[in-house]
Amino acid sequence: MKKVYLLSPLSEREIASQFKSLAVHPEGIDIMDKKAVFYTFKIKSLSSPAANILKQEALAAGAELATAWSVIKDPDTITDALLMGTYRQLEIISDKIMSQQFGLSAVAGELRTAITNLFRRHPVLKYKDSSLGFMNGPKLMGILNVTPDSFSDGGKFFSTEAAVEHGLKLCEDGADILDIGGESTKPGNESISPEEEKRRVIPVIKQLRDKIKIPISIDTMKADVAAGALENGADIVNDVSAMGFDRAMPGVVKKYRAGVILMHMKGTPGTMQINPEYNDVIGEILSYLEQRADYAVQAGIDKEHIALDPGIGFGKTTEHNLLILKDIKAFAALGFPVLAGASRKSFIGKLTGTDMRERLPGSLASALWAASQGVDIIRVHDIKETKQALLMINHIMDA
Repeated sequence: MKKVYLLSPLSEREIASQFKSLAVHPEGIDIMDKKAVFYTFKIKSLSSPAANILKQEALAAGAELATAWSVIKDPDTITDALLMGTYRQLEIISDKIMSQQFGLSAVAGELRTAITNLFRRHPVLKYKDSSLGFMNGPKLMGILNVTPDSFSDGGKFFSTEAAVEHGLKLCEDGADILDIGGESTKPGNESISPEEEKRRVIPVIKQLRDKIKIPISIDTMKADVAAGALENGADIVNDVSAMGFDRAMPGVVKKYRAGVILMHMKGTPGTMQINPEYNDVIGEILSYLEQRADYAVQAGIDKEHIALDPGIGFGKTTEHNLLILKDIKAFAALGFPVLAGASRKSFIGKLTGTDMRERLPGSLASALWAASQGVDIIRVHDIKETKQALLMINHIMDA
């Protein structure tokens, strides 16, 4: 019988499962797990002296740094770099460069924060008197649009009765959160009044609150709508403007001790898809979300009440959306639960040549990829199908 065989690259969760199957002593696990999780970080715009110092420290720790080859001979080179190593190696490197010049102390601070947030990552999203945990995989957020014009299902659930019926079905199919929106944010959409938005969503929230136990999220940028929804049974505010549209929003979230999801959007729903451009799509979104989370905390919102959403489809081209999905693990390094919402979006249609009714396979592929990268909340239209797919992935990971 073969005595040596290769395991697939292991996540922290899978490594813990392997240790458990081997009956490793708990003290041994504490020593070894820092050596078992491997990370690759991209570092932007290092000077040649900084890159050379970081290379030396990486090699000394048993890690590696990849840079432009010209760093060796040209002291004026500015280079991006890939730093590759285990948690323990990166911990040693960050300690070594903490007091170095050439901007390396800032690199050390960001690196230490990122690996600390990622390692043994057990985020939680608190809301009112309860919370959601994500240790056993992502939670599914079911989409309920109470609108006549949403891009996917506008008009299908516009009446209160139809919306409540569909909300109950999403719960029956296995939704962990119900996200109710009364205003479409599809590209080019015109805003509606807070009064009209409340007229659409509050009766639905009130009826569903009496019938379901899972948390309800209100998808709105308007503080008045959020307050009305929270007063009538909603638990979480899903704000696509990251509380940038309405200055009163932080006060409402704080008052009701609600959870809040802060999303990145370039521009407004009316302008976001007019030639969106980025120099560094991941870096720019990371910086934006970090700033908005800091703003929320400074406004008095507890850190554990905040989740982040990079905003797939909101001011992004198809290539931008693919890059966000590919590198979505980067957002977990900020230390908050991460939401991904790619369900039925137009970039799936562009890549697969399908219309809205035929995008389930592409939506499932996006959801499964997001789950494999440690995303905490996946926002979808098709709860039942996504739930089954995630169940299979969990069984495979735990085998």
